[in-house]
Amino acid sequence: MERKIHVTIFNEHNQDRSEPVKSIYPDGIHAAIAQAFHGYDDFEVTIATQDMPSHGLSEEILATTDVLIWWSHIDNAAFDDTVANRICYHVVNRGMGFVALHSSIFSKPWQRMLGIYYDAGLWGRFRTMPKGEKERVWVTNPGHPIAYGINDCIEIPADEMYGEPQLIPEPDQTVFIAWWEGGDVCRSGNVYYRGRGKLFQFTPGHETFPILYQKEIHQVLRNAAKWMAPSPDMTIPTSADGYLPRDARENLDHRL
Repeated sequence: MERKIHVTIFNEHNQDRSEPVKSIYPDGIHAAIAQAFHGYDDFEVTIATQDMPSHGLSEEILATTDVLIWWSHIDNAAFDDTVANRICYHVVNRGMGFVALHSSIFSKPWQRMLGIYYDAGLWGRFRTMPKGEKERVWVTNPGHPIAYGINDCIEIPADEMYGEPQLIPEPDQTVFIAWWEGGDVCRSGNVYYRGRGKLFQFTPGHETFPILYQKEIHQVLRNAAKWMAPSPDMTIPTSADGYLPRDARENLDHRL
């Protein structure tokens, strides 16, 4: 039997407790994301929300997480720094994958791993129309595993516009670009490598639209989880004190 991929879904779980978001995501945004993995035996899903102790992301949870999928928005600044640093450690050192959905690009772990800091409005172009804007998420890298099973584009009836320029580091790989009804475009599916881990920015997912129920979005999330999960064959050498081994490969007696 193949090893299951352990996916932890983090949701801020604030706006989805009240209207207008509650009527769209009555069980929480995390529940809509989790539906991507329902019925697929190769995944095991854990839910974490910001109001839980340690935000639901204790060392025990993170140590068994292969891929962390993240949705947050208005409470990014209130996230505990110690937990944010712990997440970065598991990505960079252990190879845990990190998927940032929509406004999660303002979260502490994401910004620390990209080496940036900005608030909405300083990051790039965005526009929120009351009824949203039609969006087409075009596949630009059809051979990438994250794009498997996706046709030319994903049609999203309404979303919040994220546009260029995005003041982000140049992605290591761009899997999707988005076109908007108002004429804007953005790099909407971006991959970064950090140490042993992979990061994936996926811009769709504004809270007032039912985007996170779409089957194509679920396909992307499953693809990402499969591709980003660290290999069980990955070797992570450490010494007794937790650091990388420091033994010299050559004789250094003349340096004593």
